[in-house]
Amino acid sequence: MMEPLSRHSDRYLDVPRVTCQVGVPLADQPKIGHNRWHPEIPPAVTVDPGGEVILESAAYDDYQIHDNGSLDELRHVDLSRMHPLTGPVHVNGARPGDVLVAEVLGVEPLSGIAFANILPGTPGLLGEIFPDGYRSTWYARGGIAESPQVPGVRIPAQPHAGTMGVAPSYELMRLWHEREQPLYADDRAFPPDPRNALLRGLGADAARMAARTQPPRENGGNMDINALGPGATIYFPVFVEGALLSLGDHHLAAADGECSFNAMEMDGRTWLRLRLIKDGMARHRITTPIVRPAPLVAQFGADRYLGFTGFCFRGKEQRYQDASFAAQEAVRRAVDYLTGLGYSGEQAYVILSVAPVEIRVSCIVTIPNPTVTLYLPIDIFDRDVLPS
Repeated sequence: MMEPLSRHSDRYLDVPRVTCQVGVPLADQPKIGHNRWHPEIPPAVTVDPGGEVILESAAYDDYQIHDNGSLDELRHVDLSRMHPLTGPVHVNGARPGDVLVAEVLGVEPLSGIAFANILPGTPGLLGEIFPDGYRSTWYARGGIAESPQVPGVRIPAQPHAGTMGVAPSYELMRLWHEREQPLYADDRAFPPDPRNALLRGLGADAARMAARTQPPRENGGNMDINALGPGATIYFPVFVEGALLSLGDHHLAAADGECSFNAMEMDGRTWLRLRLIKDGMARHRITTPIVRPAPLVAQFGADRYLGFTGFCFRGKEQRYQDASFAAQEAVRRAVDYLTGLGYSGEQAYVILSVAPVEIRVSCIVTIPNPTVTLYLPIDIFDRDVLPS
């Protein structure tokens, strides 16, 4: 008689898993997910409340960027393929008005390679300063990420899914379109676009109206919260039967603000446990996601940061209570400082988008100028970067 195993034979403990083939675009493995939001996308997997699921996904670029590619490759990235999400996950018993509780049990890379690029023409905070683009490839070695393009910098890995959300109702999707339509004409929002739309078998009519995944909205989506790693919990309002949760856009690490439009973008795997709070939207007045951050995040001693201040003026230009402008100015000050240490402007911009940078609204009531402070951890560098 054989002795019973002292360990489980499958490290994923027989949890249902949707598997992504590394290097294969979503169009060539369309059963695993979708790249638009729509109420009727068929589920890829079904779980009971309290059940677990593992979702693997390509990076946000849908494998258009290669680790040996050229700078010219960045100029041809097709953003209509952005955010190949894995799912949806149908949660039995979920009804509109409930709250879906997603506990993040684990996040890890698939290939171990991530990209932090400056894409020409994308709306980074300093896109007009760096219009030509820049490439940097990062390698995950255990808990540390390093890049040959940005030497002398070691970034603690904080893997997380940048995009996670539930399906919208038709009513909610119509609201999104009405709200964002005035921004379409001058490229301040992403209109519905059927090009390269993949919806797990839904047809052309659905593709024409399906919502783009770029902005975060009531359903969650592309929130890019870097504290949603292992141990985090997200509370999603539910708008359709089954909730239909999907995720992707994994990051190996990301700064507050993801200022260059790219974090360390990677393909990844997220392990979730899903629960329901019945009628939770009304009971807890939840209309957009609520998050409980991961307990383990990259933090340094209180005196191990340099803080760069930004205000909403630039030379003779004056704004009023514009915290976004002030954040942009704080990034400018930090880029200027790092270039004084010998980094190129592009290297500095990438560092500020992927390192465990903290961006805080330090004061919002000092009219006309709020204060935004960017805190850069000094211990990611292999030399002393303090003023001296």
